[in-house]
Amino acid sequence: MDLHQQLKDLSQKYSFENVHLKKEEQSPYLEVSLQLQEEHIEKFIEKAGQLSSIVESCANMVSIFDDSAPKEALMQTSLRCAGRDTLFIRTTPSMVKILIETLFD
Repeated sequence: MDLHQQLKDLSQKYSFENVHLKKEEQSPYLEVSLQLQEEHIEKFIEKAGQLSSIVESCANMVSIFDDSAPKEALMQTSLRCAGRDTLFIRTTPSMVKILIETLFD
């Protein structure tokens, strides 16, 4: 499944208000921005203390199935909040789905 379809499916599954994708040229990374609703923000706050371990766990899982992205690249995933309701995730394409599901399930 292509990345745009994955993001569309995730947007429907979690009812994100807006989802945007920006691919970094000459880089294995991309940036996904999610406009969150109140329930997403609450869930994200609940998991805020575990973000490093969540990224590492997702990187371990992805590295088992995707040998094109070294674990070191996966571990450079970053999350940042902007404004009151936007979450930016910078990561590799293979990590997007599992990371969003782990954060919001």
